[in-house]
Amino acid sequence: MIVTGIKTTPFLFFIVILLVGSPSRSQVINVETHRVEVDTLQKVSGGFGAGLDISKNTSQILRLRNSADLRYITRKHEFLVLGRNNFLRVEGSNVLNDGFIHLRTVLNRNSSIAPELFVQAQYNLDWGMKRRGLIGSAMRIRFVQTEHIMAFASTGLMIENEIWQDVDKSMRDERTLLKSTTSINVRGSITENLDIAAISYYQARPDKFFKPRFTSDWQLRFRISENLRFVFQFVSTYDSDPPFSSSDFIYQLSNMIEVRF
Repeated sequence: MIVTGIKTTPFLFFIVILLVGSPSRSQVINVETHRVEVDTLQKVSGGFGAGLDISKNTSQILRLRNSADLRYITRKHEFLVLGRNNFLRVEGSNVLNDGFIHLRTVLNRNSSIAPELFVQAQYNLDWGMKRRGLIGSAMRIRFVQTEHIMAFASTGLMIENEIWQDVDKSMRDERTLLKSTTSINVRGSITENLDIAAISYYQARPDKFFKPRFTSDWQLRFRISENLRFVFQFVSTYDSDPPFSSSDFIYQLSNMIEVRF
């Protein structure tokens, strides 16, 4: 994983994203990479993966990454559980750096307008986020559906509680906020063996709507065999109100071998 920070303006960043594609920090979960379409009455599926990232922020980090997901899908509804943990080696010391668990339910998933409910818990010690918990709901609207591609927009509200602490533990910040959450996501097949899944989130307090967290997650998935994939991921985040002295723009590049069932 490669992480860097730069100062920018919300307007310039928004224009750049419109030009190059869709992007608060990369803790937003790209649930669209785990959705499938089925015609059977019910289906259980999932997978797990492992990969290697190299990052540079306040220290040199070697990261071993693992993830897992499980889905239960009926003709009408969808239930999804995602989890991830990252093990790190930081300047010779092994630490457990970050992880999350995400639960989501989509009701009447085949409708053009479908309600979603979600709960999430996570942490990222490398960035100083000791804990984040959120719960919310949204309405998902399907506006493109073809044989090879699907696109959705969703909007809703969530309550978010998070605790941040700087590296030397001299500063601590805890806040509970009501936020709007709006996203646009696209998924589909480019070729027979190449899939894409992209999602962008705009999350903001209602009283500071134009000071958002803006995150984009792009994934390319190369099918090696029926049950084996190579995944390349690019995540970028702009935060107009970062905690402490963190950078307002962070990006991440990573890759992973994934086994599906």
